[in-house]
Amino acid sequence: MQIGKAVGAIAAFAVLASGIVACGSSDDNGSSGGDKVKVAMVLPGPINDEGFNQSGYEGLKQCESDGAEITYQEKTPVPDFVKSFETLAQSNDVVIGHGFEFGEIAHQVAPDYPDVDFVVTSNPLDPEDDNVQHLMPNSSQGAYLAGVAAGKTTTSNKIGGIAGFDFPVLEAQMAALEAGAQSVNPQATVDTVYLGTFDDVAKGKEAARSQAASGVDVIYHIADAAGVGVIDGAEEEGVKAIGWGVDQSSLAPKTVIASQIVDQAKMIGDSCQQAIDGDWKGGLVVDGLQSGIVELTPVKNAPAGTQEAVDKARKAVIDGSADVPSIGGDIPGSGEGSN
Repeated sequence: MQIGKAVGAIAAFAVLASGIVACGSSDDNGSSGGDKVKVAMVLPGPINDEGFNQSGYEGLKQCESDGAEITYQEKTPVPDFVKSFETLAQSNDVVIGHGFEFGEIAHQVAPDYPDVDFVVTSNPLDPEDDNVQHLMPNSSQGAYLAGVAAGKTTTSNKIGGIAGFDFPVLEAQMAALEAGAQSVNPQATVDTVYLGTFDDVAKGKEAARSQAASGVDVIYHIADAAGVGVIDGAEEEGVKAIGWGVDQSSLAPKTVIASQIVDQAKMIGDSCQQAIDGDWKGGLVVDGLQSGIVELTPVKNAPAGTQEAVDKARKAVIDGSADVPSIGGDIPGSGEGSN
């Protein structure tokens, strides 16, 4: 999922017809010197979506700041995933697939490139290959806190959830949203809509307007670029919204009550640093509230006592007394082992 506005423009030029872009310095330690670790990323959406893809790109930029030479491909169509991985693996030391959906792709390609390190973000499963690393923010914990904020804020007891696809990781967060809401408001319910897209801003906006018309008065999204439309629709309809990935309060300052932070950028940057230092290892890496990768921004535009309820819930998640649904795999929702 990394915090803040889109990073500044960088020098870029096309190197493949598929749209792969290379970035890096041209000094003696640059691409011509061969000394830098080469890191490539495949993103399913645009790098300026104010959410998930932007977070991944900011992580890649952190890799560059730490000394790596970087390459990326954004807005990658699903049919091109395998080809992109294979092409990038031929000329890079690390290939990152930004999103749960790249797990199977990495497993398919990694055995053919044993000397390449493959990284997949937002995947809660233990990878099957020694040269694959899964980075998993325990985002259900953040969704639980978002649910607490929504449960305290709603007056209709109807909360909306809008997500791009019904991926297990996203479904788990919707379940955690409802659990958090009901922990402070047993009458609260969550109506979830899956858009079938992460990119269609207009579709996100229409989904938010439809939910508002049905009586929903707080809408939470996990929809990347389409989530910008969700917040826009919520603002137009006069209902509250909860952002995802980065702090999205600037999109609608009087509408957004909080944003679920998922600091994908730090996890990616840490993985790159391991590769640069020669300490990279395959396996599953999980980080949540305790490690600061997952969080909820301070609450605003909400009833008195909402922030206090969120703070209490945060402590309960960390000590294990909160009943947070698992994000998947063998990862506990709260307490020991949830990081």
